[in-house]
Amino acid sequence: MRKLLVFVLGVGLVAGIIYAGESAVSAGAPQALEQADKDMMKNGAMKNMDKYMGTMEAMKTVLPKAVMAKQAASLKNGKKLFNSTTALGANGQACASCHPGGATTGGTVQTPMKSELTGKPYDLPVPSLVGAAATFPKFKVPNDRVITVSEMANNCIMMFMGAKPIPLKSQEMTDLTAYLHSLSADAKMEPGKMPGMMKMK
Repeated sequence: MRKLLVFVLGVGLVAGIIYAGESAVSAGAPQALEQADKDMMKNGAMKNMDKYMGTMEAMKTVLPKAVMAKQAASLKNGKKLFNSTTALGANGQACASCHPGGATTGGTVQTPMKSELTGKPYDLPVPSLVGAAATFPKFKVPNDRVITVSEMANNCIMMFMGAKPIPLKSQEMTDLTAYLHSLSADAKMEPGKMPGMMKMK
């Protein structure tokens, strides 16, 4: 039961601080686009669509090459970030320190902060990330809401790598998330699924 409680409290990726910037859920009624928004779409999205989809020739040659090149570059950079001990963390740790190759070192890891109830840190099992992204979005106890795999990565970066979270809209986070999803390439999409270690017997 203790192991179950510990796993529910974090699955090895918890945050004592919830980043309240871009990860916050917006409230209120939808707002109409302003002229600046329309200009941004015209000069960005529409020009890109003309570039890649404006002609049949572009769709046959330019678009496929761009897709392959940009996807490969994003995945490569995401893997680099995942394995770096300096790019994301401030304490010499990398994502790969606990998840080599996206797997797990096994064992447990202690939270750097102590529980206010027990005065002791939590010992959390280190999960494998293979197939993990396919279970998001899902509810996470530290956040007290359903979150994305990108927000889960930030949980880990803050709690176990001692660094500020990556802006969710940054290319850096997009690339890291691309790599995390690549670890679930053969997994069935099951949002909200809890790991086997959490299941009640």
